[in-house]
Amino acid sequence: MRARLKIRGRESVKNHLTRELGMRLARLSGKKVEYMKPDVMISLVIDKENNVDVAVKSRPLALFGRYVKKSRGAPQKQEKCPSCEGRGCNSCNYLGLSGYSSIEGVIAKGLVEITGGQGPKFSWIGSEDQSSLVLGNGRPFYVRVFNPRKRKPKKIRVRGNGVVAVLSVIEDEPGPLPRFRVKTKIHAKCEKELGDGDLKKLNLLAGEEVSFQSRSKTATKKIYSARVRRIDGKQFAFTIVADGGLMIKQFVGGEEYMKPNISEILGAKCECIAFDILEVEL
Repeated sequence: MRARLKIRGRESVKNHLTRELGMRLARLSGKKVEYMKPDVMISLVIDKENNVDVAVKSRPLALFGRYVKKSRGAPQKQEKCPSCEGRGCNSCNYLGLSGYSSIEGVIAKGLVEITGGQGPKFSWIGSEDQSSLVLGNGRPFYVRVFNPRKRKPKKIRVRGNGVVAVLSVIEDEPGPLPRFRVKTKIHAKCEKELGDGDLKKLNLLAGEEVSFQSRSKTATKKIYSARVRRIDGKQFAFTIVADGGLMIKQFVGGEEYMKPNISEILGAKCECIAFDILEVEL
């Protein structure tokens, strides 16, 4: 119509309708219309027969949290729902997950129940083995909950399967994930009998940098402190503080692409029996 009548410099029908609807909705609800960053977006589609279709969608909710895992066996991530491949459907209660046995499943289920939202998406700050414990103040992570019905929940606490997570709402979406350090306690076993001199060599790793191949590029992680304790003739406990992303089992086992490593230093093949996360510092 505007093109046919060559109307320029005037408000369009669509803009006028949007503005009028916004003003009426503001009067009815007592809320301010926010065009740049709305909490709720309402879309109207009017067809040629004047049928109106209305869709309401809320802005994703961003949260920061930490989880503690006090029993072994729960993996960090959950496999996707086979019906929807992670998109969210009735079968998975719009979680996009195959179950609730993992850390991701426990937290996602709690968030959906509290916020009334759908399909939480996680950004993990590091990971650990399925058999590891996560102690101290827990491992930090970010999560987005889509289409939440409750935008301002109080401090959220969820628990299940040995996992306890505490989360709080943040205003802005997280940018690039921050660097972090991890304090890890490693239980390892060596093929040979170990003397006191062998174990003292491991303390010298403090201040060293470990380099390894990761996705076709060389990564470097620094070890800030190292402390070793004998368990028996072949077994020992090794506690280190290092940059996040150091692959513990490969570091102990002496993979060829990781230098230096514990097996190389002790001159015999070593195996990581288990490792626990004691602290994660951003």
